[in-house]
Amino acid sequence: MAKPICSAVQHGLAITAYGAVNPCCASGDFKHITEIDNIVDYVRNNKELQDKRAIEYTDEWLPECTGCDSKSQKGLISRKDKMLNWFPFADEQWSLENKDTYIHMDISFGNTCSQQCIMCNSNFSSKWLKYDLELNESNENRKNFARNFNIMALKNWSLNYEQLDQIASLVSNDTRMIEIKGGEPLYDKRFNYFVQAVLQRNPNVKISTNTNGIHFSKKTIDMLNTINKLNVDISYDGTEKVYEWIRSSKWDMAVENYKRCLSHLRHRPTLNYTTMMYNVDHFWTFYNWAADMSEKYDRRVPLHFTQVVTAPKHIGPAFASKDRIKNGISQLEMMYDDPRDAGASDSAIYKPRIKNLIAFLQKCYDQKLESKESERHVEVHDWLTKVRGWDIKDYANM
Repeated sequence: MAKPICSAVQHGLAITAYGAVNPCCASGDFKHITEIDNIVDYVRNNKELQDKRAIEYTDEWLPECTGCDSKSQKGLISRKDKMLNWFPFADEQWSLENKDTYIHMDISFGNTCSQQCIMCNSNFSSKWLKYDLELNESNENRKNFARNFNIMALKNWSLNYEQLDQIASLVSNDTRMIEIKGGEPLYDKRFNYFVQAVLQRNPNVKISTNTNGIHFSKKTIDMLNTINKLNVDISYDGTEKVYEWIRSSKWDMAVENYKRCLSHLRHRPTLNYTTMMYNVDHFWTFYNWAADMSEKYDRRVPLHFTQVVTAPKHIGPAFASKDRIKNGISQLEMMYDDPRDAGASDSAIYKPRIKNLIAFLQKCYDQKLESKESERHVEVHDWLTKVRGWDIKDYANM
């Protein structure tokens, strides 16, 4: 069967938090923005990029895109799978007839962030910069920590307003969705500037943003409420101390912001959960907290179990104990039918992704770790404990 084309390669634009200019957020890096004089000229006229787009029309996988192939083979939802689902009309014929049309954008303004998530690094969060610099300078085994030292110079970076204008100029009536990521988008004043520039060109484009959920001030919510089509994904990967270990912010503050969101945001938010060894058996606790909040505020909120930590490798689900992985699978099975009818299964992807996650965790359960890998996990965890200043194992059975 011929490989279906990915509409991201032909009709997508992604600016990563560390400044790479790619077709989508999941690809390997094509070009860094510091090497580009004008974004519009690059995406429309660069010969190297045009040659790569031509390859996508064949059965060959672009080297930058093989991650999607690998992810699908593991039974996980790849970015390409999402693009095929979102834009089924963008087949080869449509693509050839609409060469300069951008149907999807994935834009990060830079790596400025207000959280220091355990699975993140300084490419995506300015809060990690100090620690990554120290690790890079002092630890000869730093390659074990998956900090991406060779991808980006260890420094903060952000788009300027001229570049935002260039990106917005690519928006047309055929642009369907623009995802705004970070860093933390709601922590950045450029969010409103860029959104207004986009909506002037296409008031019907869907804006989707992924936020850490701790910036739902009245001013921010009022601004979000002016957007016609808006999707807000909130990343909460646990509750209480598990949340604080993973996300670095105080749980009480996260809860207060979520309450404000449920009380005043006119758009329906979604809760996202990224699975790793630290929360692989926390699904049921999180589900019931989310259900309690939905009932209290009479808001049905979908849950998306969209991501699994594969890098840094040594905090992935496979590094949890067999009992915890087995317990996590049992919890997901209990959650499959949204037992409290909290609105989780309102999402068409709730059940399929739980099913995929169960299958992936079963592979983790069956996997036998080499002693070298287990030792590296301990090394990475000990470093994370020093960064945090406390150890989650003092509060939860890990």
